[in-house]
Amino acid sequence: MCMLHSKGLSVSKQKEFRLPKHVKPINYKITLTPGIKVTTKTGDSEDVVYKFTGREEVKVNVLHSTDRIVLHSANLEIHSASFVTKKGKRLEGTVTLDPKNEFAIITFNGIVPAGKGKLEMSFTGIHNTKLKGFYLSQWKGEAGETHNIYTTQFESTDARQAFPCFDEPAMKATYDVQLIVDENLTALSNGRDIKTEKLGNGKKIVTYARTPIMSTYLVAFCVGEFESSEPVWQNGKEIRIWSIPGKNHLKEFALECGAFGVKWYEDFFNRPYFGGDKIDMIAIPDFASGAMENTGLITYRDTALLVNKKTASYAELARVCEVILHELAHQWNGNEVTMDDWDGLGLNESFATIMAYLSMNDMFPEWHVYNEFGIDRAGAFALDSLKSTHAVEIPVSHPDDIQQFFDTITYEKGGSLLFQYIQFAGFNTFRTGMRIYFQRHALGNATVSQLWDALEEGAKVDGKDIPVRMLMDFWWKTAGHPVVSVSEGDKPGTIKVSQSKFQFLPAGDKDVWPLPLHIRFSAGGEVVEKKILVNEGSTTLTLSDKPLDYVVLNAGGSGFYRVDYSDGLRNKLLADVQNTLQIIERFNLVNDSWASVRARSENSMTATEYLELVKSFSTETDANVWAVISGALKTVYGLTSGDHRQAFKAAIRETVRPVFDKLGWTPKEGESVHTLQLRGQLIGLLGTVGSDKDIRKEAAVQFDKWKADRNSVDPNVVPALIGTLSYIGDQARFDEFLALAEKAPTTQEKLRFLGALGNFREEGLYKKAIEMTLSGEIRTQDAPFILAGIIGSEHAGETAWDFMRDNWTKIVATYPDNAVPRMVSACSALDTPELQAEVVDFFTKNKVKEGDMAVAQMIERLSVNVGLRESETPKLTSYLESSAKALASAKA
Repeated sequence: MCMLHSKGLSVSKQKEFRLPKHVKPINYKITLTPGIKVTTKTGDSEDVVYKFTGREEVKVNVLHSTDRIVLHSANLEIHSASFVTKKGKRLEGTVTLDPKNEFAIITFNGIVPAGKGKLEMSFTGIHNTKLKGFYLSQWKGEAGETHNIYTTQFESTDARQAFPCFDEPAMKATYDVQLIVDENLTALSNGRDIKTEKLGNGKKIVTYARTPIMSTYLVAFCVGEFESSEPVWQNGKEIRIWSIPGKNHLKEFALECGAFGVKWYEDFFNRPYFGGDKIDMIAIPDFASGAMENTGLITYRDTALLVNKKTASYAELARVCEVILHELAHQWNGNEVTMDDWDGLGLNESFATIMAYLSMNDMFPEWHVYNEFGIDRAGAFALDSLKSTHAVEIPVSHPDDIQQFFDTITYEKGGSLLFQYIQFAGFNTFRTGMRIYFQRHALGNATVSQLWDALEEGAKVDGKDIPVRMLMDFWWKTAGHPVVSVSEGDKPGTIKVSQSKFQFLPAGDKDVWPLPLHIRFSAGGEVVEKKILVNEGSTTLTLSDKPLDYVVLNAGGSGFYRVDYSDGLRNKLLADVQNTLQIIERFNLVNDSWASVRARSENSMTATEYLELVKSFSTETDANVWAVISGALKTVYGLTSGDHRQAFKAAIRETVRPVFDKLGWTPKEGESVHTLQLRGQLIGLLGTVGSDKDIRKEAAVQFDKWKADRNSVDPNVVPALIGTLSYIGDQARFDEFLALAEKAPTTQEKLRFLGALGNFREEGLYKKAIEMTLSGEIRTQDAPFILAGIIGSEHAGETAWDFMRDNWTKIVATYPDNAVPRMVSACSALDTPELQAEVVDFFTKNKVKEGDMAVAQMIERLSVNVGLRESETPKLTSYLESSAKALASAKA
């Protein structure tokens, strides 16, 4: 019999939260019974919770004799614990909980001898609604009835909420799982179901094949009323897509991506998928992240898996494809070979990020996804320009900190650094190194240094002498990135190059990066490319013995550094920018220039100078380049008011309308996906901040046409129509959007309408949209992001901010923990000194769980934005007045 204490023996004297290393798990045998309804009455009200019960046998290897075993447990009631030695002797245990470290300390009534043995435990837990651990998700049937799903999300440290375990990445083991569920329900786990027995009480017990050796955070269970696609087989692996019933028509694209990904990764790594002969992918109605790479049972937010190929926009299709290929990449890099500890998270996420783009580029070469990757990298650049950024690899001081590092730095910056290496060393050389890495560390754990060693060895195999560890270690472990300033040299054919740390609020850091420069230049009409590794803070490079026609410093755009050209060199590029620069290079030029505006340093570009630069892109037709320009124009728009705003609206129309008129409303045969995407971007820009009456009028016509026939309007235009009509909409339009959201055939379409509700300008309408984020009308997985969008808006931001403050306690209790910091990040848009003071005061007094870093970054961005408004608004006022006078003079 077990005695359970909430207080008593504590391991708080330990300096770390790590488990002792003298007990190693080998195999878990876990039996769980989910979905046990428990009703409690308080007066006239009833509270319903759903519990699960479990029992487990954990085979362990005890390295030296002990009287206690420590493992992880959180929010579980442990009823019994005992240890059976190799010789069959049973030792009874007393369990003491350490909630702070989420430890269960089991003290036995005897000495546990060294060697193998078996730890037996029984326990009970609650299916929470915070979308982590073994949690509850719900959906409504056609008659409004509620259906329950019991599902899991264990990364990073929440397996301990489902069963007591050694919940650290290096504590790998195999798993034998059984689930006891209602006979009418489908139950899935990592392994294939190999046996189902009816128990005679309306229940059945499902037994699953043993998993390969893996970490606890990759274990998964899903129980509910699910419907499967027809399977697709690829290289002997059965791939199925699961969802709630009625969604099979939305699974074709996911199956295509899944089949392609399995084959591509098996070819790339030159080794088969390690997880068995099946890969299930399932859409969960409530899911905090985009997806989770559980071995053999990958779970998804439904918008990242289910999509209608005919009515989805390019962005929605690309998102599904990228997420699926990202999660499949994890089956090798992360699941089979796992980071040694959470400070190596980049080994998982950075690699899955870039591997998804590498494979997607082969699946859809016409998408030119490396240009698309520029958009993702721009977000990483922006975050990495803060003093409060972090390195890709950073020591983890507590489990609560881990979740904070699932951010743009770990994903996109880390992926960009790998892409920078791939472009410098070559794809085949990178692949050679990765194959060495997997041969060496298969089914085990590894550190980033071991990866660099394998890549360096791979380079040598290919006859290349690349100091990978020196090159990559500094970038990987150093926060921030450089800006490389380049100017004409003293002699013809030379350039002066210097580097410094780029920060929006410079702190005087003196880091010097090893720079893998990729340079393209023209001299005497001949175009030449060179790759040079520069280790100095400043140097002069001789490129030619002839004068330079132009020079592109970050040729191909793969370097994770900004470039600041001298006026002379920049003007040479702008003289024929469409022919001189590739798309990604044009993207980098406008993005680096806008970053310079935001930095407001002594030599920075001003907002008015940026507007002049934009005029050189009057013939630009790439959606990615225009995404940067549009974002900058919207920011500048927010800095104007009154008559000056009206003048700027006219300037937007003057700049953007000619580009749109060349495209027209109707797609032409053979248009690229990016041209289709651009049309929607320009409509959205002109229809909102551009106040283009013709665009707004036609948007209503096109929207009515789309309502009558979903296939009659290009899907890439539809979000812009919704955005424009909400921007100018009234009560009738608001009600219409609510109704369309309610009966939307896909979640993507539903979120288009829900996300647009905060765009309405009438106070009563956007207040209703704000209130919906906490009324239960919007899923908690989506509500934080919709509220964030409203906080970030000019017209409703202050109202949404007041709502968030007034309802903070309920928000924190309701929203997923990992979503709250992302919502808080939107407060950086509250860019007046008065609101800034309110924001700083509030978050000084109210800490955000798993959000210390996000709050610090938000406050720093807010300071940057307030400074931008104060610095640039007077210049813009003068610029717009001068432009108006010049226009009037020209007309006269």
